[in-house]
Amino acid sequence: MLMSQQLVHIPELLTASELITIDALIANAGFVDGKLTASLAAKDVKNNLQLEAGSARLAEIQQIINTALSQSPLFNIAALPKTVYPFLVSKYSAGKYYGWHVDSPVMGNPPIRTDLAMTIFLSDPATYEGGELSIQSGTGVTNFKPAKGDAVLYPCQYLHCVNEIKSGERVAAVTWIQSNVKDPGQRQILFQLNQVHSAMFQQAPNAPATNLLLQTHSNLFRMWADL
Repeated sequence: MLMSQQLVHIPELLTASELITIDALIANAGFVDGKLTASLAAKDVKNNLQLEAGSARLAEIQQIINTALSQSPLFNIAALPKTVYPFLVSKYSAGKYYGWHVDSPVMGNPPIRTDLAMTIFLSDPATYEGGELSIQSGTGVTNFKPAKGDAVLYPCQYLHCVNEIKSGERVAAVTWIQSNVKDPGQRQILFQLNQVHSAMFQQAPNAPATNLLLQTHSNLFRMWADL
C-alpha cells in the first residue's frame, strides 16, 4: 500500500517459512555495538546492536531477503532498484533506540547513492512496546510498527528514528537502495502510472488506452533512467 510522500508499506515481504529460518539464524548469532557502522553524526544518537558483519549467519539472512526482494512486484515497482546495499540486522532491547538522523548520502565500496532506505520488521509487534519507525516528511511524522515480515520503503532524504524500546525486543533488517530513477518525484509518477496500468489491464488488457499508458510509462522510464 502506498502511503503519503512516497512512504511504501510492503505487507508480507517475507513468508512464514522464511521468517522461521531467519529466527533460527538470529537465535544464537553474535551481535556487536551498532555504532561501529554509524556515520560520525549518527554515532551520537545510535544505541542498538547489530549482527556481526561477515558472519555466515548474516550472509544466509541476506540471501533469503534478497531472494524475497527479487520476487516482490511492489518493491521493484516502487524502488526501481539498481543496487541494494547488503542488509544489516539490528536488535533493540529495553532502553535502546536510534535517535533522529538522516542516512549517509553515499555508502559502500564500491559506493552507491542512497536514494531509498528499507526496514524489514522481524519481530511480532505484540512482543515489544515502543520501537516504532518514525519518518518525518512534508506532511508530518508517520509511525510504522507493522506485522512481522512486513517492510517499509522510504526516501533517504527524510529524517527518521527508531523510538525507544520500553519492553521486549525488536529485531529488523535494514538496507539502502540506489534506484534506476534518481528523482523521487519521477519515481512517484512511474509508480502511479504502473498502478493505473495494472487496474486498466485487469479490465481491458488489449485496449488501445491500456497499451498507450504502458507505452507512456516505458518512455518516461527510458527518459529518466539513471544508468
